[in-house]
Amino acid sequence: MRKWILASVAAAALAGAGVTQYAFAAGESPTGGMTEPHHGPSPEIRAALFEARIAGMKAALKLTPEQEKAWAPFETAVRTAQKDHMDAQKEMRDHFEKGERVSPIEHLTAMSDHLAKASAELKQVADAAAPLYGALDDTQKQEFGALLRTLPEHGPGGPMGPWEHHEGDEGPR
Repeated sequence: MRKWILASVAAAALAGAGVTQYAFAAGESPTGGMTEPHHGPSPEIRAALFEARIAGMKAALKLTPEQEKAWAPFETAVRTAQKDHMDAQKEMRDHFEKGERVSPIEHLTAMSDHLAKASAELKQVADAAAPLYGALDDTQKQEFGALLRTLPEHGPGGPMGPWEHHEGDEGPR
């Protein structure tokens, strides 16, 4: 089960990388000019939805006072990763609005930097999640995995894109 959680968190980071790649690609037309970016909910609405998801996860887990102590570092790590993701998206929007066009090399370098940063953040979330997960009872552990998949807002096909867990699976498909 622990492998499944780590795989789920890894999938979240990889899904975020895919979104970044899509955002860069959406900024260029086949002729090399800039096109209109994909629009979704405003950053304010996305932030409110994230707040609701994290509060909902905590409420659904029905943590004991002892488990609450392990929740705080996990929540901090998730919030930090979310903030960094939102900051990266804002930076991409700012570049687009300025009409800046990146070369393929700049694009590859930015993707590499993004993946390295996402990897480090993912490790921090996994490290913070381990004590919390260890403190949960079996029912809470089962709910934790399902609820964890609702936190990130990445990728087509849902929060985790194609990385969905089904009963009886030990990890991403």
